[in-house]
Amino acid sequence: MRTTSMIILLITVSSLLLACATERKTPERRIGQVLVCHKQKETISVTNADYLRHIEHGDSAGPCPYGQ
Repeated sequence: MRTTSMIILLITVSSLLLACATERKTPERRIGQVLVCHKQKETISVTNADYLRHIEHGDSAGPCPYGQ
């Protein structure tokens, strides 16, 4: 029983640490919107209708790489 509790605690702490380590300041994604790396500088959230226009002029799908 004690081993099971320790494993659960270890998994919980590991999950929290991983979440904190990978947290980025990206815009909140709303229903019907997707994240785009705009001009390789800033992550923005755009509507599905605007998504293709951004991709067509060189923006990347998804958030910008970490540190940008």
